[in-house]
Amino acid sequence: MDDRGKAVEKALAWRLSLLVCLLVAGPVSAQNKYDVLAHMLQPYGALFYSRSATKALQADVVLTDGTETDASAALTNQPVRISLQMPDKLRLETLDPNRKVVLCRNGQHVWVYPPELADRLIAEAPPPGPEVRLPDFHLPIKDQEIALAAALFQIVRFESATGPSGRPAWSLDFRLAPPLTQGLKQKDWLASALIRQRDFQLEQLAIQGSAWSGKLRILTSRFFHSLPPEIFEPAPALKGSVRDIPPSLFGPALARLSRITVADIQSWR
Repeated sequence: MDDRGKAVEKALAWRLSLLVCLLVAGPVSAQNKYDVLAHMLQPYGALFYSRSATKALQADVVLTDGTETDASAALTNQPVRISLQMPDKLRLETLDPNRKVVLCRNGQHVWVYPPELADRLIAEAPPPGPEVRLPDFHLPIKDQEIALAAALFQIVRFESATGPSGRPAWSLDFRLAPPLTQGLKQKDWLASALIRQRDFQLEQLAIQGSAWSGKLRILTSRFFHSLPPEIFEPAPALKGSVRDIPPSLFGPALARLSRITVADIQSWR
C-alpha cells in the first residue's frame, strides 16, 4: 500500500473508532449529529449488506433539477416511483398516467417506455462498441463498514428544523470525508438532508455540485425483503409499446431522464 493509501486507511479507522464511541455512549444532553446520520443511513445501507433480509426499496419522490430550466421537463416537479431490488433490478416511472415514462433494468435486460424515448436515446448514443455487461449495484466498501457508513462523511452543519409535514426535523449538510475524496473526479459536492426526528426518516435530500444540482423530496419510502418480479416486466397495457435498449445505454438513459421534455415525446403533444 502506498503512503496515500495508508493515510486514507488511517483516517477512516480513526473516524470509525470515533463513531463507535459516540453510538455506544448513546444520547447525552444534545442529539449527536453523527448518530442522526447513522440512523438515517441504516435502512439504505442494509440493502447492500450481504446478510441483510432487506433487499428491496420502493419510494415515491419528487425531483427538482437545479440545472433544468425547461418547465416542461417530464420527470421533474411531479411524483416518480423508484423500485429497487438488489442486486440488479431498478425501475423508474412517472405516476402521471397521461405522461408515462418508464426506464427499467431487469438484470441485463433494459427496456424503456414510450418507444419515442428509446429511439431518442439510441439516436444520441455513440457508435456501438464491445458488448457491455452491467455490474450489480454495490457500494465500494466492505460489509463490516456499511453499518458505520456515517463515518465516511464530514458533517459541516447540523441544526433543528421543521419538516414539510410541520413536524420536528434535523437539517444537516454533509460531504465525503476529505481523505476519501482523493482520486475522485467529482469532489466539490455537498448534500443537505432533512431528517424527521420521530423516526429518522429522510424527508428531503438536496445535492449541490458542478456536475449536477437538484433536490429530492421523499413522499414515501418502504423497505422489503423482495418486490414482486412482475414490477420489472412491462404491464400488459404497455407490452406492445415498450422498446429494449442495449445495456450500454442504461447509464446515459439515467442521466437523460431529468431532461426529457414534452417536445421529446410525440404522443404527448
